[in-house]
Amino acid sequence: MRTQILDKNNGNEDTITKYERFLLILLICSIQMIYIPTSERISGGIAPKLPIDVFPIWAVWVLPYTLCYPLWFFGVVWGTLKMENSMFRSFIAACLITSTIAVTTFSLFPTYVPAATIHGNDVWASVLRPIHENWGRYNALPSGHIYITVLLALFYDRWYPRYKFLWILIPVFVSLSTLFTGQHYIADIIAGLIVAILGYYLGAKWAGFAPHRIRPQKRVY
Repeated sequence: MRTQILDKNNGNEDTITKYERFLLILLICSIQMIYIPTSERISGGIAPKLPIDVFPIWAVWVLPYTLCYPLWFFGVVWGTLKMENSMFRSFIAACLITSTIAVTTFSLFPTYVPAATIHGNDVWASVLRPIHENWGRYNALPSGHIYITVLLALFYDRWYPRYKFLWILIPVFVSLSTLFTGQHYIADIIAGLIVAILGYYLGAKWAGFAPHRIRPQKRVY
């Protein structure tokens, strides 16, 4: 059974239309897309590699790495269409905070991951190779793969708590995929996790989203 959420104004809040919802999502996407020019044009900075970053390139992990994109798309669309107003307000606030922190960090504190040489001619290597050769190598910390995935997982855990195992498993697989494809370091993952959690709780506080779950109330006929 779906989690019931306390509304900001006890169920009397103004309804956000579908059109307004998609405009807000478009705003968030526009901020997040700053990732592309900064990743391509920034120079200098550091590679945030730690001594424990000894993960080999395992090309098959490009599958969960690239599956993130349709996962994000369908997750955001479903949430935009179906979330209650209070949760959606919190979601928008959290996305705005998270994306703003990330793109500010990308611009002021450049970090990068050097491109790796991808060996082999199998399908996975063929997909991973152009990612290393043609995609921007900057904007390593915080990892966009992590903060976007974790933020969505946190909201979906509140929305569909019976699938908690899935909301834990997906970020774990995505984290491993960023390491085994040579796209990120451990510090990038930790930073992405922190940014997502911070955005989630600040967004909830700003939007007046209930910080706890309540039991479903009986229907009154």
